[in-house]
Amino acid sequence: MLVALALTLWAIYCTYDGLGPFLIYAQRPLIAGSVAGLITGHPLLGLLIGATLELAALGVYTYGGATIPDYQTGAIVGTALAAGAAGAPAAQAAIGIGVGLPAAILLSALDPVGKMVTTGLVHRADGYAADGNARGLAMIHWVSLIPWVAVRAVPTFLAALAASGGLVKDITASIPAGFVQGMTLAGSLLPAVGFALLLGMMELSRYWYLLLIGFVGFAYLHLPVLGIALIGVAVAMLFVTLKRDEPVLAVPEDTAEESTEESTVDPRLTKQDLRRVFRRYFWSSQISWNYERMQALGFAYSMEPVLRRLYPAKADYVAGLQRHLQFFNTSVLVGGPLILGSSVALEEAGTPKSAASTKVALMGPMAGIGDTLVFALYNSIVFTMGASWALQGNWLGPAFAAVMVLVPYALVRRWQFGFAYREGKRLAGHLAAGALARVAQGATVLGFVVLGGFIPSIVKVVTTLTYRQTTTVQGQPVTQSVAIQDRLDELLPFLLPVLVTAGVYLLTVKARLRPVWVIGIVVVAGVVLGWLGWFAPSAPAKS
Repeated sequence: MLVALALTLWAIYCTYDGLGPFLIYAQRPLIAGSVAGLITGHPLLGLLIGATLELAALGVYTYGGATIPDYQTGAIVGTALAAGAAGAPAAQAAIGIGVGLPAAILLSALDPVGKMVTTGLVHRADGYAADGNARGLAMIHWVSLIPWVAVRAVPTFLAALAASGGLVKDITASIPAGFVQGMTLAGSLLPAVGFALLLGMMELSRYWYLLLIGFVGFAYLHLPVLGIALIGVAVAMLFVTLKRDEPVLAVPEDTAEESTEESTVDPRLTKQDLRRVFRRYFWSSQISWNYERMQALGFAYSMEPVLRRLYPAKADYVAGLQRHLQFFNTSVLVGGPLILGSSVALEEAGTPKSAASTKVALMGPMAGIGDTLVFALYNSIVFTMGASWALQGNWLGPAFAAVMVLVPYALVRRWQFGFAYREGKRLAGHLAAGALARVAQGATVLGFVVLGGFIPSIVKVVTTLTYRQTTTVQGQPVTQSVAIQDRLDELLPFLLPVLVTAGVYLLTVKARLRPVWVIGIVVVAGVVLGWLGWFAPSAPAKS
């Protein structure tokens, strides 16, 4: 019971961390599974299951509030059930993946339930805003977190409670060894799905050749993952220096029409006011996310201290709350703090129309740039490196990923808010200079180089098939058994991982199959081929 409660509390925190502060991004399966392993007393199991699901989840993100497999809960539930299973750690991990992956897919059906409840709550917030009731607005904002966590905490508790009995061990003891062997292969193939989805989001036709740099570094030069990443950084810096053909952002017309003298206005906000605004956004930016207005309630809640200070007249204060309760959605890590700081500056300058138009003008472009930089590129690189170490049983993996989230995310958000507040309406002009576009281009180049090394190092598959070859030795025919894998390695090292990833890419991009279907195909193929013994994650040890 205590373990079930601890796992449930952990599931609640994981959900909150991915909606608010992003302290360690506990919503990621690598972090969620690793800590679940510690809670259950099976740390290695949590590492293996969390890392495998992490690699399967690469390239799958909730852009615009899309519903995706609940890999966080899948990692926790899979670890909890695997901890109560029979067999060696490798067999337990295979069972955990076999449970966690379908659980992640099935539990995604509950995600819209939580979002629909918050959609209803936002209308109650409208009523509080019309009354100028700040406490009511704040209450609705925080209460909206409950449905988000409930749809994840309840299944976690039930699964963990079931795992505490002996039933799981009895069931898993009867599972055929061939199925466990097949699930082990399927787990090693699943990262190909994540890599293929990432490549589908990136400009593969333009930068495909950069994959060769990372591949050669790993396959022929035997560089570690970190070494390939450093090469990627060097190539990205060279690219950004030589190529400057980036797009610009449009400056809203009505912003230009209003007076640009706000930088000379005596500030009416104190440092404490600014800190209060930033803290609210940092700790709770998306906890009230809903289908109708997405991040609007979180943005209005963050702006409320400023509006209360700037507009002593109730009518103006109410108008400000209602103004910022309009639809809003952008990247909360690279974009949201920037727009928030700019809105604060423009409200302080007495130009509310500019505040509204700047929000509208920037939220779309910043969503595209921010999501690409953070989710598609930075997160993918950091969590892939962490997962690769975790698959080796090294706790440096989740620790590295957590630190690389905690420090940069906090610093970047704080810097954006301060920069945007100081610059006010000039912010749009700075963005039009293309600095962020160059950063995005450099990150894309880095991503391709690193992916080129990640694919052969993480997608593990070899063939165990052999063929008979007859040769003549001193006039006598001699029949030899030749391993097909040896011949493939002579042709091109790590050919099978590349072919598997390419095949999954064709399914996702060319055949346009949904990721859930592609995952199902990979799992079924892995189970069948592994059960038959034709393929395996690694070659059997030679005696």
